[in-house]
Amino acid sequence: MAWTVDARSWKRIVYLTTALPLGIAYFVVIAAGLSTGLGVSVLTFGLPIVIMMWVWRLLARLERFLASRLLGVELPAPYRPAEGGWFARLASRLGDPATWKDLAYLIVHLPLGIVDFTAVAILLGLPLSLLLAPLLYWSVSDGVDVGLVAVDSAPVAFGAFVSGLLLLPISVRATSAFATLHATFARMMLTAPTDPEVATLRSSQARIIAAADAERRRLERDLHDGAQQRLVAVALQLRMARDRLERGEDALDLVSVAADEARTAIGELRDLARGIHPAVLTARGLEAALRDVVARVPVPVDLVEAPAERFPSTIEATAYFVVSEALANVAKYAEAERASVTVRRDGDALCIEVCDDGRGGADPAAGSGLRGLLDRVGALNGTLTVDSPAGEGTRIRAQLPAEILDDEQPPQERGIVYDERTAAIMRLRRRRGLLTHAAIFGVVQMALIIVWAVTGLGYFWPGWTIFGWGLILALHASLAILRQPITELAVMREQGV
Repeated sequence: MAWTVDARSWKRIVYLTTALPLGIAYFVVIAAGLSTGLGVSVLTFGLPIVIMMWVWRLLARLERFLASRLLGVELPAPYRPAEGGWFARLASRLGDPATWKDLAYLIVHLPLGIVDFTAVAILLGLPLSLLLAPLLYWSVSDGVDVGLVAVDSAPVAFGAFVSGLLLLPISVRATSAFATLHATFARMMLTAPTDPEVATLRSSQARIIAAADAERRRLERDLHDGAQQRLVAVALQLRMARDRLERGEDALDLVSVAADEARTAIGELRDLARGIHPAVLTARGLEAALRDVVARVPVPVDLVEAPAERFPSTIEATAYFVVSEALANVAKYAEAERASVTVRRDGDALCIEVCDDGRGGADPAAGSGLRGLLDRVGALNGTLTVDSPAGEGTRIRAQLPAEILDDEQPPQERGIVYDERTAAIMRLRRRRGLLTHAAIFGVVQMALIIVWAVTGLGYFWPGWTIFGWGLILALHASLAILRQPITELAVMREQGV
């Protein structure tokens, strides 16, 4: 079975098993060293404290090594570089927060080790006992109790063995997963948190690169879907004018319309160069922009319905270009006599439908225009379908999210998205809160253990508070680490920007 050769899980189990004896060793060394050092610090000018600081930093390096080898977590040393003479280096180490975080981690390691050892005993003890049930049954004549099972016959011993065989891989995986909590706490205590200034610089760099790439793609799409369609209309008008001139008819009106379209296309190109959407869309909204698009198409088009309310600019631009591209395809390829456009709001969606009575047979996979619309609509978590049976016309349906732009809507209803600096500060505050909780936990449990030792080393009653409070601390750690704030960079990555 795969779990029998899963070295990673077994290494984590080894770490959890050795956490308790290591925690005891750390506690004894630190308690004895600090108590002795504080007692003679006046006579020795604090030299034992300096030696103990070197010792616990060395023990913290040992923990980083064990975490790397057994837990599979790389923990780079977070210490500040120390320069200058010996006194300057000593002052730098004393003022380094990583030094005191190392001490806090080593103190808390004992109660964490008790929790780890208890988890291993509970999760692995039962399946191992069931696996040994046949051996225990044969060695004890009167039978033996394994958990809640009384093994007093060979069939029961065999059934216990099979149950243990089935439970053991599950227990191994569960114990390995439990080690993730210790690894997460070690990462938080033994490494440096992300500096907010560094996070801001990295976020700014990523946003600049992402924005430049997104702007390039936007200009590419807008040039294809906007100004290019006007130029296509100009070409069609001029072709019709040429046909009239060949027949000896007047074509001044068509040439005038083509000239107007060319001037409009030049204006849109100028707007796109400035990074602006089509002027009518920005100034008057989607309804006016759709009426303008419909009026430019050589084929008669009925605008059945168009929303008068305003939507977010990305939604309006996408709806505009869907209709523009669809009608351009009608004019170029469909050989249609009539078309219709319907844009309406349906609940939380903006529905767009463009139909024609042409020859059909449109295939999104065969044309870059429809593929571009699929990409544009998909980037907004929308859908686009093309129904175009041969000889029966084409029906293009698109559905976009239709959240109306409302600047008065409170942030808690829109969902809060933080910039990288604010998010880094929030993470740092949560980690500091968790660190404070862990420090209080360690101090209180150490005091209870001292009281237990002074009162006679009887029944280890502090174990109950260590286990219960340890579970609460583990829950706090999981919430503080897993419940991350939503950042602008995360939103851009999710949208593929």
